[in-house]
Amino acid sequence: MAIFIKHELVKPNLFQKLFGLHPKKNAEIAIANLLADHEKAINDISLEVVIDSATRHKVELNDKNKSFRLSLFTDYLRHCLQDKQLDEAEFRALRHLREILLLNENDSKVVLRQEAEKIYQESLSAIVESGTMNEQRRADLEKIRENLQLPEEMATNIYKKTSTEYLQKLLNGIVADERISPDEENEFNEIVERLGMTPSYDSKTEEALSLYRLYWRVENADLPIIDSDISLKGGEKLHFKTSVKWNEYRRVPKRVNYAGPTARIKIAKGFYYRIGSIDYQNVSSDEMQVIDVGDVYLTNKRLIFMGSKGNKTIPLSKILALKPFKNGVDIQKDSGKSPFLEFNKHTILFA
Repeated sequence: MAIFIKHELVKPNLFQKLFGLHPKKNAEIAIANLLADHEKAINDISLEVVIDSATRHKVELNDKNKSFRLSLFTDYLRHCLQDKQLDEAEFRALRHLREILLLNENDSKVVLRQEAEKIYQESLSAIVESGTMNEQRRADLEKIRENLQLPEEMATNIYKKTSTEYLQKLLNGIVADERISPDEENEFNEIVERLGMTPSYDSKTEEALSLYRLYWRVENADLPIIDSDISLKGGEKLHFKTSVKWNEYRRVPKRVNYAGPTARIKIAKGFYYRIGSIDYQNVSSDEMQVIDVGDVYLTNKRLIFMGSKGNKTIPLSKILALKPFKNGVDIQKDSGKSPFLEFNKHTILFA
């Protein structure tokens, strides 16, 4: 496959013909065509020939038009790196190409470093995402690094960044349903070990992961049992306890509306006599009110509330429906007032 593509020279427009000007684009085309003719023998091209091509088209090879020459160097470098290594012959050809394109050594080093990083990154990502990292794969990566002359420190940073991003992506997929099963966690830990990574989580993430493990256990295994500080019935087990505000809807009067036929008769200036009868109507609404504050206990048989004003018990069989919110759980009973238990932590777990 050709590295460089030959193009026809651009014809001058009317203005350029009148004043004997050359399309500046032709200098770039001429140099690219020259490389295309000698791409298998770059060392045969002399600096004088390149300069002559630019001079004939009235273009000076300087920093203003360096980006095009740098792109030619990059194209040839990518061709050499198709096998993920550079041999001595390729190094000599690249060095000669840099010289005839009037590029400084730093320009070529930057491009080489960028391309080397890209190839190492692609090779590493393919191994990491395939889940086949082992000693042989590590040896393959090290060989690629050496062939690309990529510094160890840079390769290490790329490895850490790539592995961390992959593990985060993997973890995000696991916790998407807010559940972590033992099998999922074991598989994740095996991948972490193969990559030689030691993941660290902040306290907020650790708390979330612990909760997701508990969610899975509640739904798929034995419910967690905690010690109770109140007396329970025989065979009764305590699964959850937290402090709550016990809320209920209560009717609250708002105002009094007056109605009925009335009339008034003027007695003197500023004084009137009102006749007729007046009826009044109470206007009220149902509002959620805090009834008591205390602890709620959820057992395998009852919901028990130990409040500062009194205690309440709801058998689980009497609960028709419940709905968790961010700040509590709404409980619908089959009879009597249905409470809203207000608390801010683990409402979903409670539900």
